Amino acid sequence: MKIYKNFTSDDNIFNDVSTTCIGGFDGVHQGHQQLIKSAYNFNKDYQIVTFDTLPKKYFNKDHKLLTTNETKMKLIQNFNPSNLVFINFGHVVNYSPNEFCNMLKINLKTKNIFVGSDFKFGLNREGDVDYLINFFGDDSIHIIDDYKHKENKVSSTLIKSYLSEAKIELANESLGYKYSISGNVIKGEQKGTLIGFPTANLEIDNSIQIPKNGVYEVGVKINDENYEGIMNIGYKPTVSEDKKHSLEVHIFKFNNDIYNYDLTVSFKSFIRDEKKFNNIDELVQQINTDIEKINKN
Repeated sequence: MKIYKNFTSDDNIFNDVSTTCIGGFDGVHQGHQQLIKSAYNFNKDYQIVTFDTLPKKYFNKDHKLLTTNETKMKLIQNFNPSNLVFINFGHVVNYSPNEFCNMLKINLKTKNIFVGSDFKFGLNREGDVDYLINFFGDDSIHIIDDYKHKENKVSSTLIKSYLSEAKIELANESLGYKYSISGNVIKGEQKGTLIGFPTANLEIDNSIQIPKNGVYEVGVKINDENYEGIMNIGYKPTVSEDKKHSLEVHIFKFNNDIYNYDLTVSFKSFIRDEKKFNNIDELVQQINTDIEKINKN
């Protein structure tokens, strides 16, 4: 897979890949995967085209994402496209639909396009699948139906709503894999160690969607080694007064010093809401109960 970053109308792909799959691909969820597989089944020598900054993020800096571009690249690599092209959205933000189509045709050598039915492009989102059909021809445009799970159209927006409601199983089923966040382990208050449950305090990209505050069963990956653990997202009200939001994971059967290490946490299930206990003993008792519950799963 060749990766093109910050692609503009001054660039051209080097190979002759005429089948193009276009989308935002935030999360690379089941709907995206259906689109990608359709393109692959049509022509195994195909390319995926997306944007370096998704339009919603470009116009709203507070917009949350399911995946960074780095994670998106890793997920897309599993589908073996010939090219993965990140168009520089700032470069094309004022393009007319005709200019964008010309870029697809000339710079990206596109002859066949696979898109979802709601795909929009060009200045003021004036371009749509009908425009693509008029430009490239009816036989060249392949419109993929919505992917539905439990009668709901799977979308990045829906998955983010599941995460904000701690509906981890529904989020994971819609994604087709376990939702995960990656980050760097930073120094915390070390209060977990004092009560017998050392935790790794995770610093992540602030553009990424974080699940609802609470306690979760998680998988943890460090240096390609996999572990099980329990994660708390929130404010640790029993042991902390500073109101600082944190993501802390206690890794089972693990006691190494991993400060400044990168790790990935995958969410398996929601255990309970975060709450303030009357004292440390109550908190310790509850953590032990939570771990017992995880071990029974």
